[in-house]
Amino acid sequence: MYVRPTHQGKPLTFGVSGMLWKDALVMYDRETETLWSHFNAKAIHGPLQGMELKPYPAIHTTWGQWKRLYPDSQVLSRRSLVGGTEGRTNVYQGYMADPNRLGIFGTHNPDRTVPGKEYVFGLTLKEARVAYPFRYLSRSPLAHDMVAGEPVLVVFVAPEATAVALSRQMGGKTLQFTRLRQAEGEWVMEDTSTGSRWRALKGEAIAGPLKGSRLTPLPGHLVFWFAWKGFYPNTRLWTGNKS
Repeated sequence: MYVRPTHQGKPLTFGVSGMLWKDALVMYDRETETLWSHFNAKAIHGPLQGMELKPYPAIHTTWGQWKRLYPDSQVLSRRSLVGGTEGRTNVYQGYMADPNRLGIFGTHNPDRTVPGKEYVFGLTLKEARVAYPFRYLSRSPLAHDMVAGEPVLVVFVAPEATAVALSRQMGGKTLQFTRLRQAEGEWVMEDTSTGSRWRALKGEAIAGPLKGSRLTPLPGHLVFWFAWKGFYPNTRLWTGNKS
């Protein structure tokens, strides 16, 4: 998800070009017909080439988890005006199920440290890129890290394959978190400094001395390892919390 920039005083509007670049969708803006990579948010050809969209923190999760986090959400309907089933089938089901098919045209895994189709949570912060493989997040679901000088927490809820990144900076202090667990139907954690309880996926303190405080969300997204490494060959690979 990205913030739409303005051009000549109006927000850009985007469409799908039908082209691919590095096995990833290419968008175009209707105002200048510049081509944009949806993966790294950069304008790759046209009048606005070199511009970069600003990432907007978002969460990739199940409908059930989203509804628990945001019970008043509205839903974009997939119902066709003519009563069809557009959007209800996954044309990539076979591709997603085959661990050996990487990309549309047979891309190779650029780094076999991690299987090509393993999901990673890719974090973008300033000029830094970090990949958090799900296999390691499953072992350390509260991932404490430093990225571009920022103390970061990646929260991973394995049953719903959901990861979010949050800044651990709060009022000039760097917080540490522990005890990720379910309580009354939602995922919570505690900070070790004050014992406050937090909604883990929202970074919101709901009980204790820091009640009402919120951690700043950071932009990241769910992606296959081969794709992330292909776009960001110098990415750092996170393999677990340091003891």
